[in-house]
Amino acid sequence: MLLSDIAAKLQARLIGEGQRDITGVNTITDADGSELCFLTSAKYAKSLGQSAAAGVLVSEPVDDCDMAQLVVENVNAALIAALELFAPKLTTTEGIHSTAVIEPTAELDKTVAVGPGTYIGHGVKIGPGTTIGPNCSVGENTEIGSQCRLDSNVSVYHNCQISNFCVLQSNSTIGSVGFGYSFIDGQHRLIPHNGGVILEDGVEIGANSCVDRAKFGNTVIGAGTKVDNLVQIAHNVHTGKCCLMAGHVGISGSTKVGNGVVFAGASGSSDHVEIGDGAVLGAQSVATGKIEPGQTVLGLPARELRKELKSKSVYRNLPELAKEVRQLGKKVKKLESTKDNKN
Repeated sequence: MLLSDIAAKLQARLIGEGQRDITGVNTITDADGSELCFLTSAKYAKSLGQSAAAGVLVSEPVDDCDMAQLVVENVNAALIAALELFAPKLTTTEGIHSTAVIEPTAELDKTVAVGPGTYIGHGVKIGPGTTIGPNCSVGENTEIGSQCRLDSNVSVYHNCQISNFCVLQSNSTIGSVGFGYSFIDGQHRLIPHNGGVILEDGVEIGANSCVDRAKFGNTVIGAGTKVDNLVQIAHNVHTGKCCLMAGHVGISGSTKVGNGVVFAGASGSSDHVEIGDGAVLGAQSVATGKIEPGQTVLGLPARELRKELKSKSVYRNLPELAKEVRQLGKKVKKLESTKDNKN
């Protein structure tokens, strides 16, 4: 694809030669003479001089830049569009594979595609344009909306609702029984989880992640929320819209999460915690109490960022502080000994 054609598709202002053929997008460092790179921060502009790229996406023209420049309003948005232009064209599943098992009471739109070895249970409803990959399982009375994608080996249990434009990556599980037990007569007895799970529009669940069904009502993942791989979301959790959850996040039961909350890697919450809109939990932080809207927290238990960083700076200096305390102790003993001798 010619650079000039890419500029037109991205609605970019082209500075420089536009007749070079482009085969893909890469980083400033790794791009070759047939690839486009991107500049998301001015601090990397000096690296353009050492790049072999044919062109660069920029938000403002860069002085003394020999390569072609595609000036766009938002580099990140343009980068997504450029990557989509060169995304691999994979063979898609079409129709119902002969080895799929579809119960007679299931209702599938005529445009639904179902891969080999997949099971679709009684009373299931699946909307237009949805693709179900190989070896998936969709439980009884579950509803899946339009334009969803379930990759291989996905399990969606009974009585769940997957809304429109959702993506469930390989080996993810929706609607498994929550970890709720009562210790009765010397043994742990499972509390029935009779509720379901609702994934609102545009939710994406990463590979090997799990969303447990509710004891009653529903576990709800808000519209536009993106969940990384290896994430555990427990029963009766409610999240707001457009939350982000990085790998190894664990959210305990009945936690209420506001809109736009960010969970960094391996962070999470205790049960029945409330986390306000726009809060950010740093890596390996655990919310054990209420997190206020817009607050950034860190640590275990999670505390306001500045307070936790001050505490950590003290922790780092503990060996030196301990040494000083020991030295002061010796001086005090020496002074006390001198005083006793004088008396």
